[in-house]
Amino acid sequence: MVTLRQLPHELLGDPEFLRRFRAEAQIVAHLDPTYVVRTRAHMEDPFGLALISDYVEGAALRLMLPAVTAGNVEAALVVARDVLLGLETAHREGILHRDLQPAKIVVDRHGISRVADLGLVARTPSRRWLPGTPEYLAPELWAGEPSSIASDLYAAGCVLVECLTGTPPYEGGLAQLRDLHAAGAPPVQDLPPEVARMVSIAMARRPEERHARAWDFAQDVEEVGRALAGTGWERRGRRHLAAHVALALFPRGGDDEPPRGLIGRARALRRTRG
Repeated sequence: MVTLRQLPHELLGDPEFLRRFRAEAQIVAHLDPTYVVRTRAHMEDPFGLALISDYVEGAALRLMLPAVTAGNVEAALVVARDVLLGLETAHREGILHRDLQPAKIVVDRHGISRVADLGLVARTPSRRWLPGTPEYLAPELWAGEPSSIASDLYAAGCVLVECLTGTPPYEGGLAQLRDLHAAGAPPVQDLPPEVARMVSIAMARRPEERHARAWDFAQDVEEVGRALAGTGWERRGRRHLAAHVALALFPRGGDDEPPRGLIGRARALRRTRG
C-alpha cells in the first residue's frame, strides 16, 4: 500500500526546489520509517510532479487539534517526542523538513506520530513564497537566512504549543506574525513550569540558544513527561491518541460494528457503491 499525490504545478517553476528535491528524494526513501513518512519515488513530467509515499493508516494531526491533545499533556508530549525523533532521523542524513506543522504530521492507529513531506517547501528566486508556514516560521527565516536544524526545532516548539493550547503560539497577518516571531515573548504563561522552560528554549530568538539537536529536545520531552506524569506517561498518551485515531478511521454512524482492517473497509465500500 502506498499513497500517490500530485504536487502543485508551480513547483516545476522553482529550479532551487527541484534541484534539492531530486538530490534528497533517494535519501528520504531509505530513512527509518518508524517516525517518518518516506517518499518512496517520484514521477515528473511537463505537467507536474507526483509523489509515491508510504501509506499510513491514521489521521493528520491538524484534524485532531485541539480536541485530542489540548489539556492532555501526556498526549501532547508523545506527539512532540515522536516528531522530534522523526526529525532526528532526517537530520542525521542531512535532510531538513523546512515546513513542519500539524498538517504534515500523521498519527497512525497505534498512536505513533510520523513526520511527512520532508523538504517539500519551495522558494522562488523572486522570494514570492515564504520558506515555510508563517505561524511556525523561526525568526531567522523571516530575516532571509537559510533553513537549518535550529529552524526545524523552532517549528517543533510551535507545534508543541499548539498541541497543548489548541492554537499556534502567534496568530495574525503576515506583518504581525513577523514581528511576534522576531520580538514577542513565547506564550508560555499558561503552561506547566517544566513545559514552559522547554518551550522557551525551543522558541529562543537566537538559533544557538535552542536545543543543539532534535535528539536533545526529545530527551528533554521525556524528562518533562516523567516529571509531570510519572513513568507511564508515554503509554497513556499513546493510548489516548490511538483511541481518537480509531474514532477517525471508524466513525460510529450506526449500530453495526465498523469493518476491521483495510480489506474489511474495502469490502464495505464496495457494498456501499453496489
